[in-house]
Amino acid sequence: MATPSKQDPSVLGGLTRNLRRVISQVHEKITQDKDRDKSDERRRHPHSADVVRRDRRHKSKDKSHKHNSKSTDSSAEETYDSNNKQNDSKTHENNSENTEPERCAICMDDCIKPKRLNKCGHQFCTECIDQYFNSVKPQCPCCFTIYGDIRGTQPDSGTMKFIRTKHHLPGYEKSNGTIQITYFFPNGIQDDRHPNPGQPYRGTRREAYLPDTREGREILKLLQKAFELRQVFTIGQSRTTGQENVVTWNDIHHKTHYNGGVENFGYPDSTYLSRVRQELAAKGIQ
Repeated sequence: MATPSKQDPSVLGGLTRNLRRVISQVHEKITQDKDRDKSDERRRHPHSADVVRRDRRHKSKDKSHKHNSKSTDSSAEETYDSNNKQNDSKTHENNSENTEPERCAICMDDCIKPKRLNKCGHQFCTECIDQYFNSVKPQCPCCFTIYGDIRGTQPDSGTMKFIRTKHHLPGYEKSNGTIQITYFFPNGIQDDRHPNPGQPYRGTRREAYLPDTREGREILKLLQKAFELRQVFTIGQSRTTGQENVVTWNDIHHKTHYNGGVENFGYPDSTYLSRVRQELAAKGIQ
């Protein structure tokens, strides 16, 4: 048999066709193997595809949430900035209003070197309130809050004494008795604190009565303090006789009779002790 020549085209063509067929078969087998492996994987993990789909959905939601969160934060920041601007504007307006000077109730003009009283908060010119405290009394002229001891114009020469008796005042039959107070002032000459300096004044002797009870003894101590501060009496016109330049009561009411009721400055008078306590408190005696 004759050997075919290497240059024979028919032989080369047959080899080429055989090679293509083998390659096609191999590729087909590889494809089949891959499909079989995927099928086996689905049978072993039937939910794997669902997990992948859920992961994709979660990623999509996370992106959407981040976008919405950014939008919400941006909106909140804008609202916060807007509110801050409004608050700053209101604060500025309030500060502008508060910068207006307060008026002094003593000189009725704008306060110069303002001084605010620490108890009541009222404000005055420093010079005005200092002069008022020194020349009038240490008391707020607006609300009458007391600042320190208020000293009156009672003459220095007076005396105050008291004794206890077994007599019972009407309305206080269960008390220990009666506290009898005696005030005495000799005649004298008025000084700069009085209405007519250099002129004489007429002295007086007065008696007053308190029930000897716990409250009555408290009022006695308050009256003693008021007497020391020269607030029980003053020099002026007597309300009962109309005489001028005499030692007279200074708006602290006393019971000068045992009985006769309120009309006669006596007892019974169930509210007297509370009223006189208030009168003393108005003068800073507490």
